[in-house]
Amino acid sequence: MAYIECGNGHLYDPSLNASCPYCSGNSVRIDFAAGSSEIGRTAPVSGGYGTAPVSEVGSTVAPSSYSARKVEAESKAAKNEEDTGKTVAVFKKKMNLEPVVGWIVCVQGPEKGKDFRILAKNNTIGRDEKMDICIKGDTTVSRENHARLAYDAKHNAFHLIPADGANTVYLNDEPVYVPTKLNDHDMIEIGESKFLFIPFCDSRFVWQEETKTGE
Repeated sequence: MAYIECGNGHLYDPSLNASCPYCSGNSVRIDFAAGSSEIGRTAPVSGGYGTAPVSEVGSTVAPSSYSARKVEAESKAAKNEEDTGKTVAVFKKKMNLEPVVGWIVCVQGPEKGKDFRILAKNNTIGRDEKMDICIKGDTTVSRENHARLAYDAKHNAFHLIPADGANTVYLNDEPVYVPTKLNDHDMIEIGESKFLFIPFCDSRFVWQEETKTGE
């Protein structure tokens, strides 16, 4: 069978179409979906890439792959939203499990008169704002992990732990080279600053975990 080329360079069978089906929006398609052969009409998809089934001559619909991609995108968006919600929930739960257990109060140095909370965890000490105990004003304090102040919930105890600071940490004028237990009103010296340690959790009070109903 001889094919004819239209003015736009499309080849078509004149025995099936009186004019170019690609230019006019009509073409012949065999659909093998579901194991059956079916002859139907198709129309060029917007942009000229491929064809899609139509119910009437001249009408155009998006290819089925578009719907699949849309469903997939909506599914991913929903999952991302769900994951974000889980992250926020875990973050709030974590914060609720880190109550204040004590303080250190600066009695000497650039931050004199300021108090710093000690949370129920291993608290990092440094000048950087991401540190749990941020001592901005003292430039002799390392930016990150100069020392750590840890609360041991199991034994209701506090420990001062030297970390990566270039300067030695002192406790009651004695150098600290290993984790050392803290007592009420101990004096901690970090850089050019001195801090008085004041526990909130002690022999008279300790935070209790909430008991779930039915337990």
